[in-house]
Amino acid sequence: MKRLQNSPLQLLFLLLLLFSFTAMACQLGSALEATPTPRTRDDDDDDGDEPEPTQEPEPTPDPDDNGNTGNTNSGDVVPIERLQAATVQIFAKQTINGRLQTIWTGSGTIVSPDGVILTNAHVAAPTAPGLATLYNDPELLFGDEPDQLVVALSASADQPPTETYIAELVAADGALDLAVIKVTADLNGNALDLGSLNLPFVEIGNSDEIGLGEEIRILGYPGAGGETITFTRGNVAGFESQNRVGDRAWIKTDATISPGNSGGLGVNSAGQIIGVPSFGQEAIGGAINRLRAINYALPMLEAAEVSNSYASPYIVPGTGQETFNLITWADDFSDADQCPVGPRNSYPSNTTLAVAVFEFSGLTDGQQILVAWWLGEEIMSTSVFEWNEGAAGDCTAFYFHNYGDPIPNGNYAVEIYAGDGLEFVGLAETAVGSSTANNSGNTGNTNSGSKDGVLVEGEIVDADSGKPLSGAVIFILQPGTDLDAWLDDPTDAEVYTYAETDQKGYFFLPQPLQRGVEYPGVAGLTGYYNTDGFLAFTDEDPDSIYLTLELSK
Repeated sequence: MKRLQNSPLQLLFLLLLLFSFTAMACQLGSALEATPTPRTRDDDDDDGDEPEPTQEPEPTPDPDDNGNTGNTNSGDVVPIERLQAATVQIFAKQTINGRLQTIWTGSGTIVSPDGVILTNAHVAAPTAPGLATLYNDPELLFGDEPDQLVVALSASADQPPTETYIAELVAADGALDLAVIKVTADLNGNALDLGSLNLPFVEIGNSDEIGLGEEIRILGYPGAGGETITFTRGNVAGFESQNRVGDRAWIKTDATISPGNSGGLGVNSAGQIIGVPSFGQEAIGGAINRLRAINYALPMLEAAEVSNSYASPYIVPGTGQETFNLITWADDFSDADQCPVGPRNSYPSNTTLAVAVFEFSGLTDGQQILVAWWLGEEIMSTSVFEWNEGAAGDCTAFYFHNYGDPIPNGNYAVEIYAGDGLEFVGLAETAVGSSTANNSGNTGNTNSGSKDGVLVEGEIVDADSGKPLSGAVIFILQPGTDLDAWLDDPTDAEVYTYAETDQKGYFFLPQPLQRGVEYPGVAGLTGYYNTDGFLAFTDEDPDSIYLTLELSK
């Protein structure tokens, strides 16, 4: 666990080793659709003379079969031009070396003449709660919010949009992957008279009224389309529900949606916005793309209209009491109850599957859980998902595989994080290739993870005030380890188990301590002297021990 030694008081930061955040918000494999590497723009151009659009803020009327409205011979603006004018490109900028630079781009739609814009959360608010869980992308948990959002408007379909306004985030819902931003200033930072903006906008439609096979038109700024706006069309290919959100949460379409279209405009044949392009999935024979149905954005837009705060009704908070205690490693687990099949402590070479089975408590269905698998100091895989197995249970299984091929030999660890702040709540460690289990599954390794030992929990407090200490770490070392030597030169091989205290100073050691065995241990926190010593339990001790440890400055 050298990863713990690097910064034992900040365990979660190690997951950052997985990720590169310079192009974070819009590069989620094939899932999300914004463009992370936009064309170069002159961010220092502060002349502020870019022209503002002059289109009248009229909702788009019904088109005819050719996509025109009214009498096109009279010179009336056709719907595509109106829709183009209300479709914007959003530049997410961060300050790098003292200068604002574009890090990613996406699309958006103006939905009111005073500059309210609807887009995706992964474009404008990539760390919005629920977003990482929606797409099972832990990178979103640790990314950076943009320092500035710049809105670019298009005056002509054959010209790139012009950066015109600075916008601020008004509301975001990660569970929906939606965000509302509003223009507030020109590029020089001068406040705008929003009542006189009179921007072109698109009328809100009713996504419940669109039917299978109806036409959908898509506008946005995908990277594949160059620097100018891109228009595609297709049909409604179906609908998908989403847990806790509802039916018709997603509109499926065969219309092309490419990276950069994220947050853009999806309209029906009447020119009304009925969906926000959000993500696509490639499949044999083509692709099916998805739009977030516009009806689910209405509460956010209503809150923005009256300047009220918005909180997602789809985010399930943690309890703060989540625990995962290892039962055993196993060859497999039962589909019926997830309990172990073929319990063991470690695995021989050529193993294709490693399974850790835990008992759990303090959970809430719908809350987010993060599971990280390590091989030595290397992150092998991570997943973040919604919990759906109830508040407590005897068995839940987490497994690591290599798609049927043997997994590499070495020391494995699975770490579990839960709750709003993704607190560390469980750990299991095993070895592959270092020992061969006998028929009973017992290798004689003291790190057995069985429930035969003593479970240790407790609190770490300030010795003078008695106040709980958050972020303190307790390490229990392998029996026989020279404690003083380990403190001088810590190594992961000599760590038996460890824990970090929560905000209330509470800790729980995920591995039980075997009876009749003496374990060296140390507790510490930056700014305090370490407390060290030995723990040993006999057959007379209870199965669970609560310790109170004090640290002095």
